[in-house]
Amino acid sequence: MTADLSESCADLARWLPVAESLMAEPDADGAAGAGQPSSRPPWNGAAANAALDAHEGVRRLEASLRLAVTGRPGPRRGGSLTNTFAAIDAIEDLGSGVTASAMAKAARYLGRLSRPVEQLPAVDEAERPQRVRTPCPYCGFAMLRVFPREGRVTCLRLGACWDSDGRHPAGMMEVGRLGPQVRWNDGLVAP
Repeated sequence: MTADLSESCADLARWLPVAESLMAEPDADGAAGAGQPSSRPPWNGAAANAALDAHEGVRRLEASLRLAVTGRPGPRRGGSLTNTFAAIDAIEDLGSGVTASAMAKAARYLGRLSRPVEQLPAVDEAERPQRVRTPCPYCGFAMLRVFPREGRVTCLRLGACWDSDGRHPAGMMEVGRLGPQVRWNDGLVAP
C-alpha cells in the first residue's frame, strides 16, 4: 500500500512543474469570440487552477496526516514550489504512520490533485469525461459519463448506484447491429 502513496507523490511531483510552466501561456484554441467584449486574465486559467489547487491540497493533506500521526497539525508551510515539494516528501514519510485505509485515501486524493494537470489540453495525458444525455439504466438519473478514447462509460452516482451484480455500473461502448450501444459489466446491453 505504501507503493501506491509513493507513486501518487511521485506523479504529483512530476506534473506540478508542468502546470507551473503552462500558467504563463493562455490556451489558444483558434476561436475568435463573437460575444460581448470582456477581459480575460493574461495566463492560462486552467493550468493556474490545477497548480494552485495542488499547492493548497498538498498542504492540507500534510497537516491532516501530521495530525493523525502526531496529534498536532504542525506549522503551515509557505507558498513556494520548494515548500510544496517538501510537503510531498513529508506526506510520503507520514504515510507509514497511518492505517492502510488512510494511506489509500491519501493516494487517491493526490491522484485527484494531479489529474487536472494531466487533463490540460497542452498535456493531454488523461481523458476528460463527457456527459451522456441518456439516463443511467440502473438508477434512472442522467449522470452517465463517457471517456470517448477508451470507450468506457460509468455513472457518477458512486455509492448510490449499483448494477445487478451489486457493483458500481461500468461498461464499454460498442457498435452493434442496431447502432451504438453500451455493454455493461453485468451483461446488460443498452442503447
